[in-house]
Amino acid sequence: MLSRFRNRRSRKGFTLIELIVVLFILVGLAALIIPTVSGLVGRTTASTSASSIGNVANAIQRYEAQFMTYPDNFDSLQTNLVTGVSLNTLDAAIVAATEDLTLTAPIRVPLTSAGITSVGLHTANDGSYEQAAPTALTNTSILRGLKATVQETLGLEKTGVAGKYVVLGVGSITDMKGKTMIEPPAAFPSDGSINPVLTYRRFMAVFQITDGTDPLKRAKLVGVLAPDASSVATELGNYFTLAQPNN
Repeated sequence: MLSRFRNRRSRKGFTLIELIVVLFILVGLAALIIPTVSGLVGRTTASTSASSIGNVANAIQRYEAQFMTYPDNFDSLQTNLVTGVSLNTLDAAIVAATEDLTLTAPIRVPLTSAGITSVGLHTANDGSYEQAAPTALTNTSILRGLKATVQETLGLEKTGVAGKYVVLGVGSITDMKGKTMIEPPAAFPSDGSINPVLTYRRFMAVFQITDGTDPLKRAKLVGVLAPDASSVATELGNYFTLAQPNN
């Protein structure tokens, strides 16, 4: 009797049944934890992006209030202002939301009057942190403009008009550095496959340059977009959608 008791006390490890029970417990916990963690990452991404959009817009507005002009040297999102070749590390969503916008002497005036006379050019494969080359705008420079349908989606217009808005990146050569911001932010990626070093993840300022027919006297900031062309309203909507207990 005493030997049986000692054998039981000396037995080490788990039986097969005990291991199966532990395994089922772990699987059950994983089923509960993984969706929660995934939702938390998504909400963190959405809230961070919404906050950054607001911070970038605020920095541009404070610069204008302080210096009576908008900051110069935004990123053009192009690798060539003559042929209109877009930076090929842009998010597919921003490529789909924009189209070539060729400046003319009249529609360049609003940008010049607002202090935007030079933009940054990247090489084709540049990510978020490479220095762009400051390049003077001309009367034939090709930039990126919002498509008419996207103007409606973003709530800028009830009926969109092509060529009304220009989209410029807030990158590392902006005149705001050291004045109204320390460093332009890059968007926090929700997809682990997205590397800001290899893709362009800067936020983008949207300026209105015409009223739909005639050039404005001076360009005006109307919003800031995340690198995937989403607005602050979209990011907040994503946050609260992900925050629903059933999601």
